[in-house]
Amino acid sequence: MLPVVVGLGVLAAQLALVGVAGTDVPFQDQWDAEGRGLYPAWLDGTLRAGDLLRAHNEHRIAWTQLLNLGLFAVNGQWDPLVQMAAGAMLRAASAAGLVWLLGKNLGAKARALVAAGVGLAFLPVLAWHNALWGFQSSVYFVMLFSLGALALLGAPEISGWRRVAGLGVGAAALLAMGAGAFVPVALLGLAAVRAGERRSVTRGTWNDVWPALILLAAALALRGEVPENAAQRAGSAGQFFATLGRVLAWPHVEQPWAALGLNAPLALVVVGRMVGRRRAGAGEDFAVLLGGWAWAGALATAWARGGSAEFAAGVPSRYADFFSLLLIVNTWCVVALAAAAAETRRQSARWIAGAWGAFLLIGWLGLSTQMLRRVIMPRARDRQAPVRLVREFQRTGDAGVFTGQPRLLVPHPNAEAVRVVLEDPRMAGRLPPSLQPERPMGPLSRTVRWMLGRQ
Repeated sequence: MLPVVVGLGVLAAQLALVGVAGTDVPFQDQWDAEGRGLYPAWLDGTLRAGDLLRAHNEHRIAWTQLLNLGLFAVNGQWDPLVQMAAGAMLRAASAAGLVWLLGKNLGAKARALVAAGVGLAFLPVLAWHNALWGFQSSVYFVMLFSLGALALLGAPEISGWRRVAGLGVGAAALLAMGAGAFVPVALLGLAAVRAGERRSVTRGTWNDVWPALILLAAALALRGEVPENAAQRAGSAGQFFATLGRVLAWPHVEQPWAALGLNAPLALVVVGRMVGRRRAGAGEDFAVLLGGWAWAGALATAWARGGSAEFAAGVPSRYADFFSLLLIVNTWCVVALAAAAAETRRQSARWIAGAWGAFLLIGWLGLSTQMLRRVIMPRARDRQAPVRLVREFQRTGDAGVFTGQPRLLVPHPNAEAVRVVLEDPRMAGRLPPSLQPERPMGPLSRTVRWMLGRQ
């Protein structure tokens, strides 16, 4: 029941955000990947399966391409609001899956605490970028497939069919987004923890390792190189560790030292097992795997983006869904450690757990307030601003309408990319509803607007 409640709560919250702040104007990469590539190629019959697998930036986003193409075909037109609604459903499914996987071996009170943590972490305010950009379903696809692969391949004893299924789901994660490559890294990390517990490398260790090596080899083969992004890499150890500190301290992004306290619960669980001070509890391996997946993402982000201006200023919203997983895992570890504390220390453990949770909540509330004040509320007050700009550009052809406008209101850094899509005869009658108001809306567009209360 709890997974369903949390999933429905996340879905309602995200649809509410889309309803007050979302528009159907495509943003950034959507004009190139969808408006200039995917839809015209499908309409004129030149789209090939290999086109869906081609690298986009540093990622393979086959499932996002398939989803967007399916929505376009059924709806008869391009509509980012429909994509946002679909993304909200995928994100809600991720939240529900996490509650089930992390809570199924806990007692009722502990399960409720973990469910509350997942529900808070998945409220969309901090991850507004992914919620309000129809192109970001790749984040939710990679999360779903990675959760499935970790759950299938991370159990101590698994059957042959489960291993095959896990490899298949892990491969699907690699075609969802670059973060799918962290699945084998997490699996190898868990294999090391188990070998450390046993104080030996056994046949069981090899059974843990070889599926991870297959996925790792596939990840390396699918890796996309973007030379232009090399300038964003950390140029020194100082840049790397400064970025890593901000990422691991999220949501206390301005206090990198907070990373030590926020990640202490997971560290205590892993180190305790490695030195033989504690035995793994039921369901703990999955929590460790999820923590390893999120840590691998943090390390990769600090290296690949440590030299970028946006990480020098903080942690961009589009990464929030990944780093919120670290908070969820550490919440699970806090609950598990408090529950396992000796009777004589249980009260102290609960006080420490409460203080840790309060510190986390303070950071979450502070960052949420910032996002509401700086992004969500201004966008909600004038949601149609991007629409007006693009329609004025559509009418006049003057790229100057975008000059001096806030970055989030400008559809693309290169106005020519927008012009090409708007003037493409293949897209006539298939542009988003706001950009062709004289045309009737597609069935999905009408349904989503009814769900959002826009009719």
